[in-house]
Amino acid sequence: MAPKPLEEMVRHADHVVVATIESVDMVDGRGKPIVDPRARTGPGSKNQMRFNLRVKELLFTRSPMLPPTLRVPLWTAWHYELGNIQEQVTGSTGIFLLKGDDYQPVYPADFQRPLDERKEIERLLLSR
Repeated sequence: MAPKPLEEMVRHADHVVVATIESVDMVDGRGKPIVDPRARTGPGSKNQMRFNLRVKELLFTRSPMLPPTLRVPLWTAWHYELGNIQEQVTGSTGIFLLKGDDYQPVYPADFQRPLDERKEIERLLLSR
């Protein structure tokens, strides 16, 4: 997947939050929870991984109100294993660029940004 410029992603974001990934879960194509740490996502699979975020700070939103926790569905074509992603990202904090009422990533790749990009993101938000 080709990277998108940060400026473009910020421009298209409906919500920009500083948040911590409290947990990662997975559901099958019918929404049934999957708990097997070896369960995978990827092309041809209906499994979907989701980040469960705890919002620490709201930098921007188009909504009248944002809940304190958000469930962000990840792109199903990524080749991920549930246990690996849980170990890698649970507890991490970043800036999340999201869109829509269901808090989709603004773009499948690089929608989670490091905290050290905050000043640049805030600058881009002001210039929208």
